[in-house]
Amino acid sequence: MIRLDVWLTLADGERLLAGELACATADGQGRHASAFRYTPGYLDDPRAFPLDPASLPLTPGEFQGSQLEAPLMALEDALPDDWGRRLLILRHGLPRGRQSAPHLLQALAGQGLGALAFTPPGEAPRPHDDSATLLDLETLTDAARRLEQDGEVDQAHRLLLAAGSSPGGARPKALLLDASGHWIAKFSSRRDEVDMVGLEATSLELARLAGLEVPEFRLEQLAGGHRALLVKRFDLAPAGGRRHMLSLRALLRAGGYYVLRYADLIAALRRHSAQPEIDAPRLYRQMVFNALLGNTDDHLKNFWMLRDSRGYTLSPAFDLLPDTGGRREHVLLFDLSPLPPGPDGLAELGRKWGVSGASGICREVLAAVARFSEIANQFSVPEADVARFARDIDRRLSQGKK
Repeated sequence: MIRLDVWLTLADGERLLAGELACATADGQGRHASAFRYTPGYLDDPRAFPLDPASLPLTPGEFQGSQLEAPLMALEDALPDDWGRRLLILRHGLPRGRQSAPHLLQALAGQGLGALAFTPPGEAPRPHDDSATLLDLETLTDAARRLEQDGEVDQAHRLLLAAGSSPGGARPKALLLDASGHWIAKFSSRRDEVDMVGLEATSLELARLAGLEVPEFRLEQLAGGHRALLVKRFDLAPAGGRRHMLSLRALLRAGGYYVLRYADLIAALRRHSAQPEIDAPRLYRQMVFNALLGNTDDHLKNFWMLRDSRGYTLSPAFDLLPDTGGRREHVLLFDLSPLPPGPDGLAELGRKWGVSGASGICREVLAAVARFSEIANQFSVPEADVARFARDIDRRLSQGKK
């Protein structure tokens, strides 16, 4: 049995003991029962809010689940994805039998993204920032390449293990701090066949031009012609605290292999957002952008809600790329198909779903995405990569035209 106290860091930096998590010993298949309950003190606190408005309402009693699946997905959200979990396991030397989600939460403690921290019962989180600095970028990118290549952990990796074990996603990345704030630094991978760093910077700039809210970002030049993409963290509050983050995967209770539509996301925002009249069109605009750019990696952990004094609102868009895997099919369905319609069909979906100004949104996004080659060249993406993705984007922009 693993028992953990669950702490919530507020926007002003104060920490509240929000709840208690208990996870039974895993069976032979690695599955275990879990239960969470809010503390009485948290339920009585006027600053308290549900960690998941759909699955964890502010009520006494236990919320029970298998693993950290529904209704406990908001707690699993605190863990990084593939790359960060790999580094977390290496950093703490966790054997195979201690690599389940509860053990990873215990190892992560309070160093993850978002506002949740997990400690042994009776212990308060110990503030500690493992972020690297700009001077460490060369070391970090070299360590990431070596770790990808041979899996070894030596002196050069220690910084990477500390700074890189919190961010999510499957690609090499690390937390970084400089004079202008906290960032997630994203590196190229030895498996890359194209300039993923330059293409992501291009996609973020196109999204900004298309009217999407995106985090501040910049490229940093490294030795050997390599580059790192720095993306500003949006889970940190101006007053020095944290914003609670909740994935749309958790909000929609989407475990395992799910089949969901963009319309389901818009419906969830209309139910749970503090500003549905703003967030529903924002999500629709991001859908149109994903469709026209070819961002097929549109899974539900690439959409998040942030909690502030207003309530839950849609986070800035992130992890945007053209169809680098050549999949064509998206994770989320456009009505009934994973293949996106053209601009006219996207506008029709918006009207069907009651999105105000859908046609105008499509025109604005199309005008921005049509500048792909221009913006990619500005970010020094290799000509061959520009030509490759420009063909797919042109096909998407012209789809449905006669």
